[in-house]
Amino acid sequence: MPGVGEPPHPAAVAAPKTTEPFPAGPSTVAVLAATALVVLAQLYAAIPLLGPVGSQFGGNATFALATVYSLCYAVGFLLWGPAADRYGHKRVMVVGLAIVVATTLGCAFATSLHELSMLRGAQGLAAASFAPIALAYLSESVAPRWRAMAIGWVSTAFLIAGILGQVVAQAVAEQFGWAWMFAGSAALLAVSTLLIATFLREPRRAESSGGLARQFLAVTRLLTQRSILFLCAAHLTLLLTFVAMYTSLGAHLATLGHDADKVFSLRLVALPGMFTALASGPLARVLGGHTGLARAGYLLAAGGLVAQALRPGSLTAQGIASLLFVSGIALAVPAMIGLFGEAAAPQRASGMALNGLVLFTGASIGPIVANAGLPFPILLVMLAALLCGGAVSITGAAR
Repeated sequence: MPGVGEPPHPAAVAAPKTTEPFPAGPSTVAVLAATALVVLAQLYAAIPLLGPVGSQFGGNATFALATVYSLCYAVGFLLWGPAADRYGHKRVMVVGLAIVVATTLGCAFATSLHELSMLRGAQGLAAASFAPIALAYLSESVAPRWRAMAIGWVSTAFLIAGILGQVVAQAVAEQFGWAWMFAGSAALLAVSTLLIATFLREPRRAESSGGLARQFLAVTRLLTQRSILFLCAAHLTLLLTFVAMYTSLGAHLATLGHDADKVFSLRLVALPGMFTALASGPLARVLGGHTGLARAGYLLAAGGLVAQALRPGSLTAQGIASLLFVSGIALAVPAMIGLFGEAAAPQRASGMALNGLVLFTGASIGPIVANAGLPFPILLVMLAALLCGGAVSITGAAR
C-alpha cells in the first residue's frame, strides 16, 4: 500500500486481501505452475528459432532472439522484485503479465531483426515480473506444511520450460512458421493473466515501511553480504552452461549429418530429468540442507557434460549424458532458490529478484559462449569446469 502522502501506483491492479493466513491452495499453485511454464518457455524458445528467424531476415538472430531477451529479463528482476515488496505480489504480476501478452504478440508481427530485438527486449523486461514474485508469493501464501511442495512444482515448471520450450518451438516453427510460436504463447499468457487477476488472493501483509526507493536499497544491501557474493558467483554458471550446451548441441549434430528429428528427440529425452526437482526436499534432508543439495546438483551436471564430451559422436551417449546434466541442473535450481531466500528474508521478492538477475545474466552469456567457435567437446569440458567452480563457491558461501 502507498505510504502517507504518497499517491497510489498508477498501474496498480486491485488486490483484495483475505483474512486467511494462507489463502493459496492447489488450484492457485496449478495456475502459477502453468503460467511459469509458458513465461519461461519464451526464453528457451529462442534456441531452435535462431535458424528460421535468421533465414527469414537474412542475418544472425542470436542477439535479437536470445541475448537481448536474457539481458532485459535479468535486469527486469531488479525492477519488479522491489515493486512487489512495496505494492503487493498480485498487482505486480498482473500488470507485468499484461505487458508480456502485448509484447509477445508483437513479436509475431516483427518485420526485421531490429524490430524483433526491441520487442524481445520489452518482452524480457516484462516477463521478469513473474518468476521471483510467484516464488515470493508462495513463500507467504501457502501453508508451511505444503510450501516446499508448492515451490517444488513451480520450480519444476520453470525447469521443464527449458526443454519443452525448445521442443514446442521447433515443432511449431517446422509446421506453421516461427511467428506462430509467439502468437500461440500470447493467447496462453492472456488466459493465465485473467486467471491470476480473478482468483489469486493475497494474505494480509504488514505494510512495508518507507517508499519504493527503500525496497531498491534492500537489494543493494544484499550485495554487501559475503555469502551472497559467493552464491552469485555460483549461480551465474547454472543457466550459462544449460543455454550454451543446448545452443551448441544442434549445430554439433548438424555437422554429424543428423536431421532436425534427431535434434528434436535428443532435446526431449532429457525432459524426465527436470522432475528430479520434486525430490529436492527429501534429498536436501539427506545431503545436509540446501548447501549440500546445490553442491551435489552442480557436480552431477558437470559430470553429465564430461560424459557428453567423451562420446560426442554417439546419440545414445549424448542422450544419457544430457539426462544426467539436466537432472543436476534441476536439483541445483530449487536449492539455490532456498539459499537466496534464507539470506534475503524478510525481503523475499527482492531476494528472488537478485537470484533471477544473476541466473539469467548467465543465460544471456550462454549463446555468446556457444558461438565462440570452440569444438563441441572442448566447450563441454570448459562448461563442466565452470560448474565445478560453482560448487566451490557454494562451499565458500556456507563457510
